Amino acid sequence: MEGRQLRPIYDALELPDTKYAEEECEKLLRKHPNHYGAQSIKAFILARSGRPNEALLLGQSVLNTPSAMASAHVQQGLSLAFRALGRPREEIMVYTAALSFSPNDESLHTKVFKTAARNSMFKEQHHAAIQLTKLSKQQKYVWWLVVSLFLQAKHSKDDVSAPVQLKLAERLVEKAVTDGQLTSTEELRVYLDVLDIQDKHEQMTEVMADNGQLAAMISNDPDLVTQRINLFIKIGAYNKAIMAAIAALESRDNWADYKLYIEAVVTLV
Repeated sequence: MEGRQLRPIYDALELPDTKYAEEECEKLLRKHPNHYGAQSIKAFILARSGRPNEALLLGQSVLNTPSAMASAHVQQGLSLAFRALGRPREEIMVYTAALSFSPNDESLHTKVFKTAARNSMFKEQHHAAIQLTKLSKQQKYVWWLVVSLFLQAKHSKDDVSAPVQLKLAERLVEKAVTDGQLTSTEELRVYLDVLDIQDKHEQMTEVMADNGQLAAMISNDPDLVTQRINLFIKIGAYNKAIMAAIAALESRDNWADYKLYIEAVVTLV
């Protein structure tokens, strides 16, 4: 029923004809003044039409009506409105209110995570990642949690909690490696970032060893090859840096590797 009532508004927005969509909203609201779906979409239209104060007032009014948040149409309209207004906290409140009706809705928790991630809301991002790992055994959510822990620690001013968060992130990654669940260079870079921020450079060299578990992944990525050479220089292992650079230059011509080779040779001399 609600979907059929809102269809003319959606059709107008797809054209796109914002003016006509607003007229259809008003037409529906004259018949049904408390139609929260129409109100939420109207808030989005107002936001897109350069009337942010009206949009925010209407959007907050709907958001403050708990029963309205059970509707998927309301959730969609309000989240779009608050996103257009640049109000990520209110957008997350929409999903949180919706979760009170469907606490195990994976897609809603995912929306919270992505909204928080887009807006550097690290605590909210972390909380959403935890909820997703509880709801699903998909390995990607473990990596979302690792990234959340890393970012929260990186931007934290709390000298007590940050090391704990990084240690937890490291343990999660180590388990992923043991279970064979580190399968991409993006995940490997996250692992290296977690170690690097803790100044665990020796451990990084072990992870990036040319005879290690992840050797093939590293050798096929020029940036990781260069990072490995640079890492040897950072810890003062110049002979290893020279050997790694020579091996890299034999298979590909890379100016960054050549400069690192020269740096290592000059330092040794």
